[in-house]
Amino acid sequence: MIATAWRVIGVGFSLLVLLTAGLLYGVDPQQERFGGVFLSRDVYLSYGVRTDDLTVFMLAIVGVVSLCVQVYSIAYVHERVASYTALVTLFTASMVTVVVSDSLFLLLIGWELMGACSYLLIGHYWERRDARSGAMKAFLMTRLGDVGFLFGIFVLGLGYKTFTLSELGDRQISPGLLTTGTLLILVGIVGKSAQVPLQTWLPDAMPGPSPVSALIHAATMVAAGVFLIARLYDVFAAAETTFTVLAVIACVTMLFAAFCAMAAVEVKRVLAWSTVSQLAIMFAGLSLGTHEGRHAALFHLLTHAAFKGLLFLCAGVLLHQVGSAAFVVLRRYTRRGALRKRMPVTFITMTIGLAALAGVPGFAGFFSKDSVIEAAWEHARDGSTIGWVVLVSVCLTAALTAFYCVRLWLWVFFRTPALAGALGAFEDDDPMADLEEPDTAKLRDGSWLMLAPLVLLAVGAIGLGYTDGVHLKWPIALVTTVLGLFGALPAYSLWQRGADPRPVVLEREFGVDSAYQRVFAVPVQWLAKLAVGGDRDVIGGYVRGAGRAGVLASAGFRRLQTGNVQTYLTAAVIGAVALAILAGVIGS
Repeated sequence: MIATAWRVIGVGFSLLVLLTAGLLYGVDPQQERFGGVFLSRDVYLSYGVRTDDLTVFMLAIVGVVSLCVQVYSIAYVHERVASYTALVTLFTASMVTVVVSDSLFLLLIGWELMGACSYLLIGHYWERRDARSGAMKAFLMTRLGDVGFLFGIFVLGLGYKTFTLSELGDRQISPGLLTTGTLLILVGIVGKSAQVPLQTWLPDAMPGPSPVSALIHAATMVAAGVFLIARLYDVFAAAETTFTVLAVIACVTMLFAAFCAMAAVEVKRVLAWSTVSQLAIMFAGLSLGTHEGRHAALFHLLTHAAFKGLLFLCAGVLLHQVGSAAFVVLRRYTRRGALRKRMPVTFITMTIGLAALAGVPGFAGFFSKDSVIEAAWEHARDGSTIGWVVLVSVCLTAALTAFYCVRLWLWVFFRTPALAGALGAFEDDDPMADLEEPDTAKLRDGSWLMLAPLVLLAVGAIGLGYTDGVHLKWPIALVTTVLGLFGALPAYSLWQRGADPRPVVLEREFGVDSAYQRVFAVPVQWLAKLAVGGDRDVIGGYVRGAGRAGVLASAGFRRLQTGNVQTYLTAAVIGAVALAILAGVIGS
């Protein structure tokens, strides 16, 4: 009964967010303040909310994706439902707080609540070791970035003499403070949105429930960084150094994550690295510092919310039916194309999601990706080095994205011709050959509560590309289509030959985790041991020595208390004689 009540509350809140976005659509931009305190004679801290086009845009994304996740979770989550629904609802409310806030400190409250909720949701299956470690890793790495975020809030707020978002760009601030403040804010954004060098937490957060992954990757948390830069775009645009740093981080991240996705062997891990890469494309668009770049980044954020939410929910259906999202397990079903035949709705919707992610012409991702490339091309033609770097990086990433999307699609849903023709030889090399042949008769699509959100998001993954109007530049569209083919054809060739080579450097994701372990974790462990040893052996030694000295002194004084009067008189006489002798010696 309690679980049902929480589910109703969760779905109701998601509908409320969506309804709020609809009611605010077309309303003139305005700000409302409530409460406040003077931090100094010139600085006034107030809490306020803001309504404008960007607010409505983000509320619509959060509302739709959250509603799909809440409905989907009714059929998906069967353990600790009450706590799960409460946390998802609070998670959504935290993102709404970030979206509507017009105060840096109110935004910080929502920002930190998202981090706390993500820790608890990623670790929902706390009995699993990988879930616990993934939750802890996400918490520590995002908190590390949030330290810079907090200092950035103080630098900008005190520099502008206001903590109100809508007033930051209207006042004067020294260039040094502006650059310092925006760079510190960028540190928090890098941590929250899993960009290099704080990117490794997001793939390791995959042991959490698939609906949680969809919510984190599509509409909340990692998308909050893109939203915040778009909200403070005038402030960031005035700090050219910050945008240069952002462009470098974004270009490195999109290529790094795309290469990692090419070698990943778990469906959700491929999608996680894909999220890191696609977010970097959005940041690259923002780093151009132009209106076209900002518009393209937000357009890609919109389409990404649809197809990435769809893909994670489809992965959840696979997990629900197969029990594992690893290729090595799914392969046993795909020898006969069982997943495609027994789960047609999941197959069709996931195909749509992967097509949108890969940028297949006609799908939403094609239009939004091309808008970023077009903005970079226009900026590059003006002689901007950043424009050229972004242009080349996004084009290369588009080809790599097509490769891992086709690879994922073929290996999950189709039997490999080479393996089907030599099944006996494959059985000899198959590490799972001794397992019983899976019962494909038990495979089926999920309930309508799971399929309805898939269909809705699949419609968005196609139709949202046309919401901005079709303003294609055919040369750019032709180039990106050719790049997609260059990425897809090698993936198809490898699949047809039954080969799935994964270079060691890619399979280990460039060894970043092990490098972090050696450079950061090991020294911290040694320092911790040193601190414990110093506390135990040095400080504790002094404390224990003082205690023992007191015990020995008290024991000595206790021995003097014999209770014999003659002994006391003798000691008194001896003392008096000794004092007399001492006085005589001193007097002479």
